[in-house]
Amino acid sequence: MRNVTLLQQNYCDMSNFADHRFDVVFGIETLVHCTDKSPALREVHRVLKPGGVFVTYDYALSDKFETFGPAEQKAIALISKGGAAALIESVAEWEELFVANGFAIDIRTDLSKEVLPDLKRLERRAATHVMDHPMRAKIMFRTLPRQFVSNIILGYLGYGSDAEGIITYKEWILKPV
Repeated sequence: MRNVTLLQQNYCDMSNFADHRFDVVFGIETLVHCTDKSPALREVHRVLKPGGVFVTYDYALSDKFETFGPAEQKAIALISKGGAAALIESVAEWEELFVANGFAIDIRTDLSKEVLPDLKRLERRAATHVMDHPMRAKIMFRTLPRQFVSNIILGYLGYGSDAEGIITYKEWILKPV
């Protein structure tokens, strides 16, 4: 395609790009991994042209963490850790961050149903290959790198959390104001 450049960049430091450089910036399951999202959002805002858009896809809690019971909070913490994320924010918290960092929410789409088949596959694989075999699971959790086994837990808990409406998957189309 003409006039299209794909770049991979650290959101928190895009100092090598001039202000108002891009028409569109995409973030696909990336912001959830930032412990401090405001610097990243400010940088995206800075490099977008007037009238540009920031399109981001990410996981969010359906409500604030504190509103869930102890079992759900434990699952959310494990999913967050398994996904190498800070504690996942609620939809309301995400949207407060967007607005606080100079964005207007143009479109919000819930894509939770669309990701359920993939999450179900991950759950099945985690269950059949690890969780349903206690001895295998014990050996794996003791010997494999922490991030690898955390991903197993994420895969095991992700489908149920999405299917139960605890975690949602959103697309936000944001415009700088």
